[in-house]
Amino acid sequence: MRTKGDRGRRARGAAWLTIWLIAGVAGLAALLWAFPRVYPFYPAEWTIQREEAVAIALEGFADLGDPVEDPFVAAVLSKSSLLEERLLRALPDGEAERLRGSLVGKQVFDWQVVVYPPGARPGEWTYRARISPTGEVMDLLLRVPPDEPADALDADAARRRAAEFLTARGIDLADFAPPEVRQRDLQARRDTGVRFRAREAVFGDEVPYGFEVHFAGDRLIGHELYYDIPDADEIIASLQPVNLLSQLRLMVPFLLIPVVGPLFLRRYHAGEVGVRRSAQIFLLVLATGTLLVALAGSAVSEGVGFGVLSRVQVAWAWSAQIVIFWFSAMAATAALSWAVGEALARERWPQKLAAFDAVFRRRFANATVARSSFVGFMAGLGIAGGLMLLLALLPAAWTEPRVSYLFGPWWESARWPGLALVAFLLCYVLFSELFGRLFLVTAALRRFGAWGGGALVALLLGLLYWPMASGIDGAWAVGFGVLGSAALVALFLRHDLWTTVVASFTANVAAAGAAFLLADDPFLTFQGALPLVVAALPMLFGLRELVGGAQLEYRWEDVPLHVRRIAERERQRVELETARRIQSSILPELPPQLHGVEIAHAYLPASEVGGDFYDVLALEDGRLAVAVGDVAGHGVSSGLVMSMAKSALAVQVTFDPEVDPVFRTLNRTVYQTARKRLLATLCYALLDPVRRELVYASAGHLFPYRIDREGRVDALESIAYPLGVRDELDVLSQKAQLSPGDTLFLFSDGIVEARREGTEEQFGFERLEAVLHDNALSTVGRVRDAVLEAVADFAGAAPREDDLTVLVLRLP
Repeated sequence: MRTKGDRGRRARGAAWLTIWLIAGVAGLAALLWAFPRVYPFYPAEWTIQREEAVAIALEGFADLGDPVEDPFVAAVLSKSSLLEERLLRALPDGEAERLRGSLVGKQVFDWQVVVYPPGARPGEWTYRARISPTGEVMDLLLRVPPDEPADALDADAARRRAAEFLTARGIDLADFAPPEVRQRDLQARRDTGVRFRAREAVFGDEVPYGFEVHFAGDRLIGHELYYDIPDADEIIASLQPVNLLSQLRLMVPFLLIPVVGPLFLRRYHAGEVGVRRSAQIFLLVLATGTLLVALAGSAVSEGVGFGVLSRVQVAWAWSAQIVIFWFSAMAATAALSWAVGEALARERWPQKLAAFDAVFRRRFANATVARSSFVGFMAGLGIAGGLMLLLALLPAAWTEPRVSYLFGPWWESARWPGLALVAFLLCYVLFSELFGRLFLVTAALRRFGAWGGGALVALLLGLLYWPMASGIDGAWAVGFGVLGSAALVALFLRHDLWTTVVASFTANVAAAGAAFLLADDPFLTFQGALPLVVAALPMLFGLRELVGGAQLEYRWEDVPLHVRRIAERERQRVELETARRIQSSILPELPPQLHGVEIAHAYLPASEVGGDFYDVLALEDGRLAVAVGDVAGHGVSSGLVMSMAKSALAVQVTFDPEVDPVFRTLNRTVYQTARKRLLATLCYALLDPVRRELVYASAGHLFPYRIDREGRVDALESIAYPLGVRDELDVLSQKAQLSPGDTLFLFSDGIVEARREGTEEQFGFERLEAVLHDNALSTVGRVRDAVLEAVADFAGAAPREDDLTVLVLRLP
């Protein structure tokens, strides 16, 4: 039974979804209105698709020569940025349609069809044609090698034959000025060009253009559209910032791998990230990139050369190079960004990953995925429409140059451009959003806060890769990129990762597919609509769950296994850190001198919690109580027993510091508390620095050393069972007379049992005694350091297997 509060939440949710629906519809309407105004020379009457352009070109080639047997045909939708920019500069208000229908306006975008014979290399084509988007033949050429001889052709015959050829192709010569003949001499023949200058002159007299018919000797080899732009160098220079941004985008995947790669390796070696989902993302990006190259590789590789390779081989080599180097870099960046970004986000925003995870698990029937998909789709339409509308309403002088660099031939030249666009943007959006939003936003917000981190990421990503901004001047491109990136950052912060991915994909397919959506050809319109349908699919799959559906809730068993390992490891780390702090507080930091005795010590645990302990206590009668102990093993259990033994030692010395009572008390403590019978060893001594007398005993512990000024090293032997073996311990104390300047060296077995890397060889007593002999006259600090350095040099990179404790005392 639904409560009043439930109905209220449903009503508010429905209201917000309605607002998003209005924003999406308005965005799509704004995009379709603004697109032809922003890019006026995109062909509005686009009726010719790729296969039709090839058929028109092949039909025209029959007028120039015999067909090529088993040819390689490349067809690419090409664009003249130079001509488009010159037309934009000459564009008066309301004249876009007239200029678009002019002779040069039809040449801004066209299908370039090139026919190669078998085995031909790039540049060795046989036929080349340019077909306008409305089906008009702008160029039609037969290539004749320059060393092929031919008979001469006089100027009058050239004019007559050129006029007959153009008239036969349906060109009205009344629209052109009388022809001009140009000839040039080659080594084996004289070539002739007959120019028919157009009378329409959309640029005025400063930019002549028209058709030129070519003859190789006396052989007619076709015609092409010519135009002479005197300020071409200036225009090319003005387009350099735009081209630079486009080239930078190609480098971005390589630049980002060193950013996120080391963080991934660090967390992977720490066991904090998994690789299963990262591998899925890597394969998905690589597979879609490979699909794109398969759809458009032969077209996009036109104009590329690889030494002696044939045109067919160049297509294969170029495709392999793009997949291996560019798409692999994108896939690697996306996979690494997911791994690190997921780890960062789960620490703070685990719910932002819920819908994205659910989609990869093919769990669409829930409100979480449905709402994220709906909001993302509508927000993407709103972003695309809003930015395009803003660009259309700004004065043209503020955004010059404004040429159309949406995506070039990557997808427009494919047999199925809509499918190619989907493949391209699946790669691009997963790469850009997983790095830009998941990894970068999460990392930046941890360091700079919501406002600072969000602003920094928006600026950085706007500069690096925002495709919709690539068609305008460099400074404005960054500004529009920042706006688009900021909108996606806000979506990520307000909603989740899946919302941002869908929004980015939708915004880009809407902007890039608008030209096809507005085309007059049904097939091309379908290709423009196909990517939008793909973007809407996750929303459509969960439409029934959109209002009132079940939210996706993560239970502990739904969390990825590596995340559960991280949580368990973190819990254990906290416990060990607490135990380490407790142990550190128990083990003393000894002063450099007590009762005139110099002291140096060191304690190096093999793990977070060690089993060794030590102490030097000053007694009221001027003596020192000295102890070094070792509980078997290391880790938490040994550390707990060590802590109890150390505490019992301090209490017992306060009441009765003599050797026998101390051993009885510590033996009883260890015997009663170490239920697993963890044995402990202890060396305990009472040092009288005035009488220079040492009373000592050892319960299973290594004997201490006495080093005199002559360098003699003597072991002070005392034998008894370790602590905790039996309930009663018999200890026979020993007495030693010392001399002024004698040094006492107490230690644990981690010193002599240290192993050389890769072997079973131990450091041993002989090496230890040699170090003590060599440093007999050194300070107590130097004695300590010399022993530790010798052990470290001996062990090399081998991990420490046991705790190391050193205690050095020297009599005055």
